[in-house]
Amino acid sequence: MRWVMDPVRLEDTSPGPRTFSGCLSIPWKFKRSKPNVVSAAKQALASFNRTWDVAQLRSAITLYQQAVNDAPQSEAYLLGELGHCLHLYFDAQGNLDDLQRAIAADQSALQLVPDGHPDRALRLHNLSASLRNRFESLGTTEDLASAIEMQLHAVELTPIDHPDLPNRLDNLGYLQWLRFRRFGEIEDLESAISNLQCANELTADNHPNKASRLHNLALSLRTRFERLGDSADLERAVTMQRRAVELTPIDHPNLPNRLDNLGSLQQLRFGRFGEPEDLESAISNLQCANELTADNHPNKASTLHNFALSLRTRFERLDDPADLERAITSQCRVVELTPNDHPALPTRLNSLGFLQWQRFRRFDELEDIETAISNQERANALTPDDHPSKAIWLSNLASSLVFYFYRERTMNHFSEALSCYIAATSRPLDSPADRLKTAIDAVEFLNNTPEYSTTEMLLLAHSRVLNILSDVVWPGHSMERRLEESQKLGKLVSSAVCAAVRVNATDQALEWLETGRTLIWSQTLSLRSPLHDLEQAYPDLARALNDVHVRMQDMICLPSHSDDVLCNEQDDSMTGSGRSHADIQRGLAIAHGKLLSGIRKLQGFEDFMLPKKLHALLPASTRSGGPVVFINVDRVRCDALILLADGSMKVVALPDLSLQRATILRSQWLSYLELHNVRERGTLRDTPRADHHSEGSISARHILSLIWRWIVRPILEGLGIYGLKAPSGSLPHVTWCPTGPLTQLPLHAAGGYPLSGPRVYDFVVSSYTPSLSALTRSIDAVTDEPVTPSVLVVTQSDVSGYTPIPGTLVEGERVREVLAQSKYATSFFTGDKVSKAAVRTALNQHTWLHLACHGTQNAEDPLQSAFALHDGPLSLLDLMSTRADNAELAFLSACQTAVGDEKIPEESMHLAAGMLAVGYKGVIATMWSIGDKDAPVVVKAYYRRLLKLRASGTLGKGETGAAYALHEATRKLREKVGYEKFARWAPFVHFGI
Repeated sequence: MRWVMDPVRLEDTSPGPRTFSGCLSIPWKFKRSKPNVVSAAKQALASFNRTWDVAQLRSAITLYQQAVNDAPQSEAYLLGELGHCLHLYFDAQGNLDDLQRAIAADQSALQLVPDGHPDRALRLHNLSASLRNRFESLGTTEDLASAIEMQLHAVELTPIDHPDLPNRLDNLGYLQWLRFRRFGEIEDLESAISNLQCANELTADNHPNKASRLHNLALSLRTRFERLGDSADLERAVTMQRRAVELTPIDHPNLPNRLDNLGSLQQLRFGRFGEPEDLESAISNLQCANELTADNHPNKASTLHNFALSLRTRFERLDDPADLERAITSQCRVVELTPNDHPALPTRLNSLGFLQWQRFRRFDELEDIETAISNQERANALTPDDHPSKAIWLSNLASSLVFYFYRERTMNHFSEALSCYIAATSRPLDSPADRLKTAIDAVEFLNNTPEYSTTEMLLLAHSRVLNILSDVVWPGHSMERRLEESQKLGKLVSSAVCAAVRVNATDQALEWLETGRTLIWSQTLSLRSPLHDLEQAYPDLARALNDVHVRMQDMICLPSHSDDVLCNEQDDSMTGSGRSHADIQRGLAIAHGKLLSGIRKLQGFEDFMLPKKLHALLPASTRSGGPVVFINVDRVRCDALILLADGSMKVVALPDLSLQRATILRSQWLSYLELHNVRERGTLRDTPRADHHSEGSISARHILSLIWRWIVRPILEGLGIYGLKAPSGSLPHVTWCPTGPLTQLPLHAAGGYPLSGPRVYDFVVSSYTPSLSALTRSIDAVTDEPVTPSVLVVTQSDVSGYTPIPGTLVEGERVREVLAQSKYATSFFTGDKVSKAAVRTALNQHTWLHLACHGTQNAEDPLQSAFALHDGPLSLLDLMSTRADNAELAFLSACQTAVGDEKIPEESMHLAAGMLAVGYKGVIATMWSIGDKDAPVVVKAYYRRLLKLRASGTLGKGETGAAYALHEATRKLREKVGYEKFARWAPFVHFGI
């Protein structure tokens, strides 16, 4: 269950500028005819601004009203000053009649100022601020829309060097923040932060409004943290808010508001990092804010609400019932203080229900859960369907109904709880993390109540989980953040697939498995999608989308530190001078999403750039040359989902495999590799030490035999292949797509390793693919008629910081010898010619690539996994922004190019996947280190066999011959070194086609 802090008010910084700007245009006749009244009104207002004495403000209102009444005709200045004073009086006392009078005065003042008048912007600003206050009081969205329209016009009319520009930008940002809170469009929040930041930067440190500007910007950053979860926003907000408090005099009327926001931010930071001192500081500041706020102050309910929630947080930490009781008492008072038509009432009712739910959990009093449900139902009823908080209220109501159901076991409460869960997950304006949590709760609820749930219910709940994944791994986040989020998603996907398999929904199972794999690669590659159909129907939209795609691709390789400021000649809503990398990336992602949303509303483009459904992937998969085997590993059960060559599906249960066993196998295999020093390519003299450790070889035999018994043999039996040996050249082809811990196991080397034991390579030729989509892209991109390749051979034997590998030079010569027998044009790069820029340029000029060098898999940051070239690493991040449309085959004769990151196995963050993304249809890679004297043996046999296959004319569309050529090459090495030298012959693998 989730709680929401009361929205601390942004602060109106209008008082000073409104008064001074108005004084510049006092009509001369008032200076002469009404000097006493006007002068006295000004003095009273000035006294209020110094002392905050409301009596002085009442005097100013009376005097300005007298001046307006005595004037021979209406004057904008007097009306504006009257409206200003009434506005301030409303802020101090909260009487809506005063605000209505302020709006009337501001409207009359605006009508008296024609277009082109120097005070037009001031009058627009003043009326906008008054309408904003009425929206905050009554929630009328027409007021908000009018206020934003007027404020935009006011800013447009204000010169860049005008002293009132910061004030007008501040109010515009405030309004956009309000619109985000009401409608949930992230674009509004980004605009709000941009304008509030600009207002803050234009305000000198010694300006009286500096603290207010810092407060407003901090609050907007807090809001973005609550929506997107970026800790950098939270830290910036805390720093700014602390400075705002420091700048605020002890007797300033806005001190409680600023302390309130500081406490709320510290409470959020406690929730993120769990530091007890943050919670204690939060409670101290929130209590102080509450005590400084008079009982009859309009903000009393808000400060008391946030203080109550801080006590709730401390109760959760220390389990002191006194904190919970005090929180409930305070929150009951909050609801009493809130008018029935106040927009914040649903938030406060929801919080009260939340606290009562917690008391039910603690003391098991039925009355508490019933009252909680009543308050939460009322909160939902009062909240419009298009409000972004609706999802939170529904989710919290669902949680209460679940606990009531567990207590009473009624079908009615079961159905109501599930209905609330499903409704909450379908609202895209809620935080993706919150929607995902709600969907997971729904799945867990159904799993815990099988006697009440149905197959349809369970699949629906899992589908909601899967539908949210792409929002969690949002392209507007940094690449590092996306990888971090992706780590959390693998088990959700495997659970959904498992559930679908259990009810024989095999097509759904495979579609979900595909949806949850390689999310980041899919996002990256989608930026390269052809737009032919869109160009023909809507060329302007196609140009706009292509422009965003190009700019998003350009951002991939730039540093993602949020403090790095970038400049751009284009100053629009997406990029502009002085914006950080993070700002620009979010802006582009927002613009991209907005464009796609608009395009999908057009007839014929409803599914534009959405992930392909299974039926759309099947035609290409039937040309893969054999079955594609997906292996799902879940805590409940493990299965192989096999896509056969005719497009049909087959499921093979793997009863001997479990998630625990798969994890142990991975751990044992990685320990074996670590023990035998196969993490870096060896020299000619130093092959992997497995040659000299028979005990390690026995361990490897055991691991490979378990992989065979638990995984590979049942699959081959299910395919009807086991026991049917065939000549090597005519073995069937299988493409493996393992998941979870299995991604780092050598399925292609599994077998019984007594001398006569069965091994997988005796029955099939093995390939791998990161996903079905990746395989389909490779197949679709192959031309109908094989083209004559041109080959780029890159060898780098000596790079600073790495062990010399002279075998790469030998390897290059072997490639030269074999290719000399063909008519293929070949280019050789070696030594200082092997620069990053030269290699990236040459990739698009050749169809084949042979790369012999050091390779590394970066365990801390997989995006920095790289090939070691002469002038620096060519990283996975570099490959993400590299494209080679004519590329066909790559041989990566380097170490660890197909390892991936064990924390995010579903993303396939390795160099082989990177080369597939570049455009290569087939890639030879390595799962661990290769011996420097072994690589030339494999390379020579591979290219010899490949050239024969290419010359035979037997390859069909969707086939390159690379898998069969590698199969033959590893056989040659195995015969040379002995089958028990697993570390030497087994690292070589084929990806793609």
